[in-house]
Amino acid sequence: MAEKKPKKLYMHYILEVLKKHSDEEHRISQQKIADLVLEDYGMKLDPKTVRHNLSMLLEADYPLVYTERHRTNKRGAQENIMTDWYFRREHKWDESELCVMIDSLLFSNYLPKNQCDRLVMKIAELGEEDFQKRVKAMTSAVARNGGNKSLFYTISLLNEAAIDKKQVQFRYCDYGTDFKLHPRTDDNGEERLYTVSPYKLLSLNGRYYMLGNPAGHDGVSVFRTDRITDIDITENKAVSVRSLKGFENGIDLGEYVREHPNMWAGEVGKCTFRCPRHLMNDIVDWFGTGADIHILDDDLMEVRVRVSEDAMLHWAIQYADQVEVLFPKSLREKIGETLRKAADRYK
Repeated sequence: MAEKKPKKLYMHYILEVLKKHSDEEHRISQQKIADLVLEDYGMKLDPKTVRHNLSMLLEADYPLVYTERHRTNKRGAQENIMTDWYFRREHKWDESELCVMIDSLLFSNYLPKNQCDRLVMKIAELGEEDFQKRVKAMTSAVARNGGNKSLFYTISLLNEAAIDKKQVQFRYCDYGTDFKLHPRTDDNGEERLYTVSPYKLLSLNGRYYMLGNPAGHDGVSVFRTDRITDIDITENKAVSVRSLKGFENGIDLGEYVREHPNMWAGEVGKCTFRCPRHLMNDIVDWFGTGADIHILDDDLMEVRVRVSEDAMLHWAIQYADQVEVLFPKSLREKIGETLRKAADRYK
């Protein structure tokens, strides 16, 4: 014999059924509510119980909507019935807004598939039931590369350490030819343990990064959070970011991203390069609207930016057929040497 459930659950189950199965486009009758309570929760309700609990929910100001109709009963008397019930949701999110958040997760390169799917469906639950079904179909069609199942735990500890101003220790990994993460090693072949003062976390270009100061080093380094394993918070106080050269005012993430395209670390300095005007979209994408532009003849322009020299080296090589770095001389020489070596490989 099935266990008899307490009456106080009647109202809860009716409300849950309305939240789950109804909206303005999908209204349900009192009989349908009873059927769904039985189907979802195994509790059988009579019409009088459903009607009574709906009235109590209305008195408690729950956002329930219904249609009132008049009919003649079997005795020939007029009576009013309430039908076409639904739960009115006060939407805080438009579907287009939910889609933006979901897409940023689906096309990330750091979340393992099962964790990404679970997070996506949590966001989808902020929308209607048919939207949730569409999102569920989307998740199965997108492939992801993330393989670090402890990612959320890592992010949680990094946030906690940054707030508490504590150092963290972890192993930093690279992918091997077996497509698995392997810790970096020191000169003796031992797994290297990193000690870092974490400052900021940011998502960029489908990847998630931590900005921090490794113990014994100057400046700020960049770490991929999905390649961090075996992390612990230490009792050691973190190095203040304001004590580091170039970061006396802290880290401005917008400025940092502009100065470090592709998240290459390194000292920031002034750089001047020449390129065609049609690269303006790329200039804005990588360096923002703060780049100093001087129009030249022959559809060319001269661009001046503040940027990490390492980052500029790799950026300029991507556009080597159209971009010429003019300053600094040391960077220009590095680019020339890199391109000559590359050309030798293709002889």
